[in-house]
Amino acid sequence: MNKRVLNGCLGAAGLLLLFAMVTKLSGLDARQMIETGAGAIPLLDIAAALVAMGVGGAIARHAQFRWIALLLMVAMWTLTLFAVVSMALPDSPPPMRSMFGALRYNAIAIVLTVVAAFVGAVLGERLGRGRFGAPAH
Repeated sequence: MNKRVLNGCLGAAGLLLLFAMVTKLSGLDARQMIETGAGAIPLLDIAAALVAMGVGGAIARHAQFRWIALLLMVAMWTLTLFAVVSMALPDSPPPMRSMFGALRYNAIAIVLTVVAAFVGAVLGERLGRGRFGAPAH
């Protein structure tokens, strides 16, 4: 892994942390969800993944970062799900008491944030390399 890719990873992870802190401190963490019958869709988290991985891709300027962005989002979701399940109380909603239930409830959010991370990484990489919107000759 070269230095630019490592800096892209650090930048993307730092931005994800910053977005999470701002969302929590502003009180938007609970109000950003769109509830569906299959689970909640966290709009701000999806946008945060897109922007953070876009910045990381622009810093990295390497196609290798796309896969790292996917792994980073999967790692974030894995940690989040383990934290949610480990903190579940007896009166918690049933989907949050088991790993399978939490995974099933958050499946839409996981898929959308992982896709947003990949798209952001690709767009950021192209923007960083100057291949985005270049006029045809």
